[in-house]
Amino acid sequence: MKKNIKLIVIIASLALLLGGGYLLYQKFYGGASNLSVIEFPDVSFDYPSLASDQGIVSDYLWMRTKQLMTGKDGDTLMIPSSYTIAGRLSYQEAQSSGEYDLSDQGLLLMMYVINGDRLNAMRLKDEVLSYYDFELESNEDLSSWIDSYLYYTASFGSSADLTRISELCSILFDEEGNMRTEQLSVAVYDQGGFFSTDDIGDGSLSTLEQGTNRELTEFTSVEGIVIESVDLRLIRNLETNGFLPQGSFDRNLELVTGAKVSDSLPLYAYAYVDGIYIYSHDVAAAVDVCSSVATMRHLSEVGALPEDSVNWLRNQVINAGAVYSEYYYAQGTTDGEEALDIYPDIMHIGLNTDDMDLYRSAAVMEGIRVATYSNSPALSMIFRQEDGRFVFYADENLDVCLAVT
Repeated sequence: MKKNIKLIVIIASLALLLGGGYLLYQKFYGGASNLSVIEFPDVSFDYPSLASDQGIVSDYLWMRTKQLMTGKDGDTLMIPSSYTIAGRLSYQEAQSSGEYDLSDQGLLLMMYVINGDRLNAMRLKDEVLSYYDFELESNEDLSSWIDSYLYYTASFGSSADLTRISELCSILFDEEGNMRTEQLSVAVYDQGGFFSTDDIGDGSLSTLEQGTNRELTEFTSVEGIVIESVDLRLIRNLETNGFLPQGSFDRNLELVTGAKVSDSLPLYAYAYVDGIYIYSHDVAAAVDVCSSVATMRHLSEVGALPEDSVNWLRNQVINAGAVYSEYYYAQGTTDGEEALDIYPDIMHIGLNTDDMDLYRSAAVMEGIRVATYSNSPALSMIFRQEDGRFVFYADENLDVCLAVT
């Protein structure tokens, strides 16, 4: 009889423990795994193989990026925006930028999630949430972080993470799902205008024909929405999971697709201000190509990138062999510095549109700058050469990692 009583007590205790454990699980973890998010394109063997032909190898690039760039500034778990390796002269010591862009932390978090590294993902997430004042972050950076945070929560998150995502959404969007406006600086034309309502490409370029002397460029401050900051994949995921109201995605998609310059020039405006698109950014009478390509990437992530935009990119990368930072209306050509920042975007566009030629061409442009010196601490990473020093940027290396993983 006593044995039966003991057995009943033990069973009851176990039931209470299991029940309590289940309640705790529901409180802190329950529901997060029920999030529905857009799946990433399948990076089949063919794409990493194309990148590998250019010296870009996922495992090596990811390993070196972590080794070189994380944990360099004290005990922080975050990644600095850039890292300069030691130069040949004794006084040219290795140096971290000491700056931590929120969007870079988002890329790092996404890599941890994709690689199933729950511990490092959780540690990074906690540090970011305690480090930043999200009210002060740009729309672009905040969008990037929420996007990664959402994928983290779908894989590893808790109900507390769901609450935090909702709080961040209330910063970035209004109650109708429209993105908040922010202060922007744009180049002005000689006569003081900073935008044009001309239908670009119909032959009536008028004010857009003016060239710009960069040294004499004047800027004005406006309040609006940067088109490339409208992360359509994020907005669709947020609406699907109830963080934004129904119709948010359709309205934002209309905003972005309406930013297309013209049928003959399938690039995208820089910003939307008071019901008008501003086509120019840093250079008057020119389209910001980097901003346009970032917008194209967002469109490609939701299957909404027009074919003529893809063809424009293909012509630039495959036929011309490079992409430059501005498209000048009057000349009808791109010019300025080579737009190194956008090759990772183009790799992702190639993935999203299943365009192996476009992906390969962008990988070739990245592969030119892969470190190959066997004794380099940055072996297999992608560098920039600035003032005779080799600099490695977190966003470029992490975004390429994502494109080959």
